[in-house]
Amino acid sequence: MKKHGVWHDKNAKPNFGFYEAKVDVSGDGVILDEKTGVYWNYKKAGVSKAEAKSKGYLGVEGAKKAYVAQNIEGTPRKAYPPNTSFIKSGLLDFYSDNFASKGFPAFPTYTPIPEHQKMGKDDLHLTTYKVAVHTHSRTAHCKWLSEIKHDNPAWINAKTAAARGIKDGDTIKVSNELGEITTTAHVTEGIIPGIIAISHHLGRQHSGIYGSGKRSPTPGGAAADPDAKNMWWNKHGTHPNSIIPNSSDPISGGQRWMDTVVRVAKV
Repeated sequence: MKKHGVWHDKNAKPNFGFYEAKVDVSGDGVILDEKTGVYWNYKKAGVSKAEAKSKGYLGVEGAKKAYVAQNIEGTPRKAYPPNTSFIKSGLLDFYSDNFASKGFPAFPTYTPIPEHQKMGKDDLHLTTYKVAVHTHSRTAHCKWLSEIKHDNPAWINAKTAAARGIKDGDTIKVSNELGEITTTAHVTEGIIPGIIAISHHLGRQHSGIYGSGKRSPTPGGAAADPDAKNMWWNKHGTHPNSIIPNSSDPISGGQRWMDTVVRVAKV
């Protein structure tokens, strides 16, 4: 590549905009759903025309597999098929009938996080992050991966650390109303002030000799691995889960991993 450069076909046509392709909607069983603007094949969905008309595209269970096209300004185009009832048209919708029906803002809206509105001057915002080596906290027992990444110090901005008398490598306590954890500070400009970040890959209480430094309760296991004698590291990280509240987002239902409020002090 250094000698010849990167090759590309100068005659190749760009592939973007494929969703604008016009679609023939004259096929047998294809109808237009007026509410969503979707052309779909009720026969392929396995329902009668009468049922298709009465229930509509979003009301028939198999309709999404029978998507044909989207009516865009009077022209049937390939577009993007709606994949759930939350997406009305397959376009970039800015108003959600589904959200409105459930009492949520129908337009994209910023909603302040309640805990963040009550933060004191010494409180910090705890967030978690992922590294390329591990998969969640499920791979700490893998000797090759844990040899590469076996510790997860808390990232903290230099300004935030200085205000608390914390230096790089210091042992710190991260706490809130749920409890506390002890870890090592990694003072860096790679994170903004007011935040502390701890990856959630490491620090499992039981993950074999490679992942937790503890022998497996079952016979054999990693401790019987011939490579165990070559393990040179003795750190296994600290997991932040114990101080992250079990709290879900009111709309998506997903866990609120990034909203935790904590206090940090040098030990």
